[in-house]
Amino acid sequence: MAWIGSQIDMDAMVNALAHADHGPLIAWMALFTILVFLADSACLHLLFGRLLGRFSFSEVLAVKGVSYFLNAVNYSAGTGSIAYFVHKRGDQPFLKALSALLWLNFVDIAALLILLSLGMLMGSELLPETIAERLPWVIGVGGAIVIGALLYWRLGWDFLILGRLRSLSVFAAFEDAKMSDYVTLLGARTAFIGLYVFMTWALLPTFQIPVPLTALLVYVPLLTFVQIVPASISGLGAIQWVMIALYTPHFAAEVGDVQAQATIVAFSTVVGPGVTLMRLGLGYLLLGRIAPDLLVSEDELEATRNAAKADDLS
Repeated sequence: MAWIGSQIDMDAMVNALAHADHGPLIAWMALFTILVFLADSACLHLLFGRLLGRFSFSEVLAVKGVSYFLNAVNYSAGTGSIAYFVHKRGDQPFLKALSALLWLNFVDIAALLILLSLGMLMGSELLPETIAERLPWVIGVGGAIVIGALLYWRLGWDFLILGRLRSLSVFAAFEDAKMSDYVTLLGARTAFIGLYVFMTWALLPTFQIPVPLTALLVYVPLLTFVQIVPASISGLGAIQWVMIALYTPHFAAEVGDVQAQATIVAFSTVVGPGVTLMRLGLGYLLLGRIAPDLLVSEDELEATRNAAKADDLS
C-alpha cells in the first residue's frame, strides 16, 4: 500500500478534529472508562479470591483506581502498588502478590491469542494481506509459548535447564494456579477484552469512521496485542500504523486516503490521552482511601530486597 510510510497531513488532522462529534465522544469515553474500571476490578477481585485471599470489592476498586493513577508515572509503579496493597492488607509476601499479577498478564496474552485465532478463522478476509500472512506466525509462536508454559507449570516438564524457576517466589502463582483457575480467569479476561470491542464500536462513529462490529471482533484483539510491542514507525506508534492499515479500507473511497489516514491518527491521538486523563481522575478520587497502605517503611524495603536475593541464590 502506497500510504505506508507517508507523512500524515496535519491540515487533514485538524479537519478531522474539527468535524468530530465532541459531545458523544466525551460521553462514550466517560461511560466506558467507568465500565472498563468496574470490569477490570471484577477480574482482579476474582484473581485475589482464587490465589491471594479474600478482599472486599470496594477495596479492590480503590487499589485498581489508584493503580490507574500511578500507571501515568510508570506502569511498574501501578502493578507494584497493587502487589504492595495485597502484602500490607492481606498479610501476603510481596513477591507472591506480584507473581499473581504476572500470572494474570500471562492469562491476558493467552486470551488474546485465542481471540486472534478465532478472528483468523472467522474473518481473515477482513485483514490486509500483509497482516493476514504474518498473523498465523504470531499465533503459532505465541501459542507454542503458552502451551510450553502449561507443560512446565502444570505437568512438570523442565525443558532440560528451566527447573529452578519453580523455586522463585515471583513465579509462585504459576505453580499455585489450578487448571480451574486458568479456565475461569481466561473466560473473565476474554470477556473483558470484549468490552474494548464495544468501546471502539461506540467511539469510531464520533470521528465518522465506519467500521462494522464484526470487523472489530477481529481488529480489536489484534490492536490490543500490538500494544505490547514498543515499536515506532515514522514517528507514530506501531498501533497507529496497524489502525491505519485496518480502518482505512472501510472509508477511504469516500474521503480519500490522505483524509482517512489523518482521521484515524486524530482519533487515536484524542481517545488514548482522553481515557488516560479520565482514569487519572478516578485514581485521584480513590487515592485517599488506601494511601496509608501504600507507604513503605525502610524495614519493609530491606525485607523485600533480602527475599529477592534469597530467590536469586536458591
